[in-house]
Amino acid sequence: MAHPTTSNPKNVWAPPETFQHVAITPIFPTTKLVTLAGQVGIKSGFDDIPEKLTDQVKIAHENVHKCLQSVGASPRDIIHARHYIVQNTGNPKLDDKELPHRGWSPLWNEFLNKNADGHRPPDTVVGVASLAKKELLYEIEVWAVINAQPDS
Repeated sequence: MAHPTTSNPKNVWAPPETFQHVAITPIFPTTKLVTLAGQVGIKSGFDDIPEKLTDQVKIAHENVHKCLQSVGASPRDIIHARHYIVQNTGNPKLDDKELPHRGWSPLWNEFLNKNADGHRPPDTVVGVASLAKKELLYEIEVWAVINAQPDS
């Protein structure tokens, strides 16, 4: 059985040495599972994080798209998404809202409408105390399945 391979797309921020953004795992000779590390609202580095949740969400979705494209996948290939949302952001107006009503959900639907022909994969929403950096408010993990030529 072939082993998973990992990579970092050149057009997505460089992660720390502990992980790479994309893993491809052969399932069958012509089917591969694509898993993405949690994508956050970072364009170039940990010093460039927008303050607004919705701005972070848009960038995270752009990063998902770039990671998928780097291995020949598209948002239409997504089979599951997991959204991590910081519960207590320090913004009382935002924190008073339930997690699904904090502005990320319409942006996810917009992303899927634009890039996945309206495909709606199963997803999970998880409220968390914090993410890797205190400025981060949103993170998304994605799994996708692609068809590929044998030994590609």
